[in-house]
Amino acid sequence: MAAAAAAAAAAAAVVVAAAGDARFEVLDALGLCRLTRRTGDLDGAVPLRVAKACVPLLEGNAFGLQITLARPIEVRRRLGSLRAEPAGEHREALARAHRAALTRLVSQGFLAPEGAWHRALRGGLAWTCRKGLGPPRLRLWTGLLVRPDPGLWLRVAGAANRRNALIEVSEAYLADDGAFVPLVVELRVRDEAPQRLQLEGEIGCIAPVLPDVQIEACSLADAPEVGRAHAEFYDAKYFAVKKGQVTRKYRRLVGGTAGGRNASAGEGSAGEGSAGEGSAGGGAGEGSAGGESTGEGSAGPARVRLVVAGPAAPEITEVTEVTTAAGPDPVPWRGGARRLASIVVRNAVPFRATFDGHTLAVAPEAPRLADGAAAVERAFAQAFGDDFIAANRGALWYLTKYFTPHPPGEPHFFVKPWAFTRTPPGWSSLLDGVNGDGYDVMRGVVATDAFFATPAVFHVRRLGAPIEVPEGAPLLRIVPIPRDLLRAGFREARFLDA
Repeated sequence: MAAAAAAAAAAAAVVVAAAGDARFEVLDALGLCRLTRRTGDLDGAVPLRVAKACVPLLEGNAFGLQITLARPIEVRRRLGSLRAEPAGEHREALARAHRAALTRLVSQGFLAPEGAWHRALRGGLAWTCRKGLGPPRLRLWTGLLVRPDPGLWLRVAGAANRRNALIEVSEAYLADDGAFVPLVVELRVRDEAPQRLQLEGEIGCIAPVLPDVQIEACSLADAPEVGRAHAEFYDAKYFAVKKGQVTRKYRRLVGGTAGGRNASAGEGSAGEGSAGEGSAGGGAGEGSAGGESTGEGSAGPARVRLVVAGPAAPEITEVTEVTTAAGPDPVPWRGGARRLASIVVRNAVPFRATFDGHTLAVAPEAPRLADGAAAVERAFAQAFGDDFIAANRGALWYLTKYFTPHPPGEPHFFVKPWAFTRTPPGWSSLLDGVNGDGYDVMRGVVATDAFFATPAVFHVRRLGAPIEVPEGAPLLRIVPIPRDLLRAGFREARFLDA
């Protein structure tokens, strides 16, 4: 009953302003964090070539809203636990504000008195938790409470392409149970971090997602239009133009279908270049709009196809636990048919990569690469015949070599999974990278209703010594998402007595 009363009271929060296409509400109880919008070029921080050419990367930079600290937080490691408190002169003032905010949240029904959230937050801004025998994690309350619009969830993840490399943020989903939920970021501090670590600026990302998604896997022979689209995109003309300039073919292909493109990429930044060209393995062919898939406005879940064209098929997973107003620990999702499926791409070829400041050298396990490439060619031969392969040798070679380096001086290269993702009309795919020891896999957004490849774009952080990526290491999580949610904003809410 207490939880129901809290939900009812919180439902009466005063909504006072909207930013963009608002899809969730935010109550700022503390003034510790704010939600900010990135530009695709990271305020001019990306290389000029990227700003001109890498549309999927630019849209990945701009995805969602960044959870940004208004004041620094100091994290300390000691005896297997983590502590966090405001740094410097704001410490005492924020502690007083925290106590006052909790009293207000409970009295106005946003938190159930003595409920799980109240008990957790009463101990301070942050507390340590563990998952099994894993390393300690720090749960940091941002001072915000959020509520998604009906039918939507909120996804919380790391800050990705401009992030503090000494921390990792756990992925979490806040379900739409109609109540405000405290926005908590769960952090793991990497072993190489100092005993005292100061957090500043962007510490995470929040964005609405639609949970009505189902994904089915099929062979290339069962989706021949995807293979034809790949060959049509990577034709002889493409490679002839690419030798001397950016082809801009991805941009022309998706046209105006990628909602918010101008806003997310920034003026003058559209084009496909290395991220668009180097990351793609498919384009628009017949039926590329999605065919049998359920699009926006249709009854039932969106149906996505994972088209497997080689070994090491990606894994289809579903979100089974969500965070609710019941407490900070995730609970099983019991929403019936409403489910959110995603795709996990794993590395198919063990390799090492070394960056010396000028040259990035990738050394794959050659027999595994050769075996995988042969399997990809067999899949295309079974779907289209040997004549197709002979006529489209460049397109097949581009896919089967698996790795594509960037120009000298850049610590980046591509891994191109031997599978394609095809979404319904109006849907794109968020490509959220899984970081590893000495490297990041960057975040991107691809219009997979017209262009079906999902690249893993590596950023090597280690200089001189190799990174090692074993077979089976996770590289990407692919989350299908309607394009009208890519740039979704929020409504600001006030306390009932404000």
